Amino acid sequence: MSQPNEGQDRLDYQETADITEVHAAIAREHAEPSADVTPIPTWLSLVCAAALCWAGIYIGIFHGGFNPKVFNEYESNPSAFFPLPGNAVATSGGAAAELTQVQLGEKVYKEVCQACHQPTGLGQAGQFPPLAGSEWLDGSEYNEKRVVAIVLKGLKGPVTVKGGAFNGAMPGQEQALNPKKIAAVLTYVKQAWGNKGGEIAEAQVGAAKKEFADRTDQWTIEEIKKVPLDAKLEGAASPAAPAATQAKTETKPADAKPAASAPVVSTGTFDIAKSIANGKGIYGTTCTACHQPGGTGVPGAFPPFDGSEWVQGDPRRLVALVIKGYAGPITVKGQAFNNILIAVDTQFPVLKENTNLADVLNFIRNSWSNKSDVPVTPELVEKVRAEFKDRVEPWNAADMEKTFPAAK
Repeated sequence: MSQPNEGQDRLDYQETADITEVHAAIAREHAEPSADVTPIPTWLSLVCAAALCWAGIYIGIFHGGFNPKVFNEYESNPSAFFPLPGNAVATSGGAAAELTQVQLGEKVYKEVCQACHQPTGLGQAGQFPPLAGSEWLDGSEYNEKRVVAIVLKGLKGPVTVKGGAFNGAMPGQEQALNPKKIAAVLTYVKQAWGNKGGEIAEAQVGAAKKEFADRTDQWTIEEIKKVPLDAKLEGAASPAAPAATQAKTETKPADAKPAASAPVVSTGTFDIAKSIANGKGIYGTTCTACHQPGGTGVPGAFPPFDGSEWVQGDPRRLVALVIKGYAGPITVKGQAFNNILIAVDTQFPVLKENTNLADVLNFIRNSWSNKSDVPVTPELVEKVRAEFKDRVEPWNAADMEKTFPAAK
């Protein structure tokens, strides 16, 4: 007779038929899987909650107006949580302290305004009006709303400052500088070089920015003078804006040539026609104030683009010129100019993007009487940026001739 642990009737694990040993084998078995939901560990819940909080804070600081293309520093303020070294100065004890408004204003002036208005605030005769002793900053024509409006939107056409006549174009700075920096630089120039003006508050600039938000064109001196001398900026937009701010002055000079239709240029996979079309819009918001809608420039102040040998020549040279700027005498179409071109992406952040800079240069090189079969591509812009990344000075004629000897 066979034993119970042999053959088909044997017990698992080679156990005997003893009931105690059978139960012991069952006790050693793992529990059957359960269909119940096991709670997330507390520590993991806390980690997830902290990550979500950090993500919310990060997006709140760096959202950039939720624009996928342009960082908007008016809507984002990372320095509130992550102050940069450039925004602080060392105290006697070695600790970092916030720049005063005048210190910040001086820093902004050196970066943005000094090239034209000079370190002394004396400007350049016939080209850039003086700020030192200007009646528009410290005298009969001064009004806080007037001066903030000019810096925000720019100024074009003839203006008289300290008895001198000027007929240029000042680009608006609202895209390049936030209200805090505009308030700071205005406070600085109103107190520098013997000027005895007071302080401009960030809230006042914000109020003016809101009040003049619909204006797309630069001011003329006639329009600015329509702003009453007793007008105030109290940190909130006035109930009714002056009539001058409600009419958009987008008229073009009578002698301005219409932009030529975009030519069809075979450039492989690069869509030159699309690039030119996009560049036309960018040109209208960046270059047109100085170089005019027809590319004619302003005689004696800003050289023309239409028919310019600098525009139609080597695209690499043109890219290098605009990304680093130019200072000193230059001859364009047989005319002499002695001015300063500030690096364009410093004036206009939209041109920091290689595609946008390539597009506006393609528009200029293929408009009016200009026509170029060689496109400016984003890749070329990136290559030139890398090539001259260590250059800190603007170009001059001698440097250009040395670096681009074969340029036509």
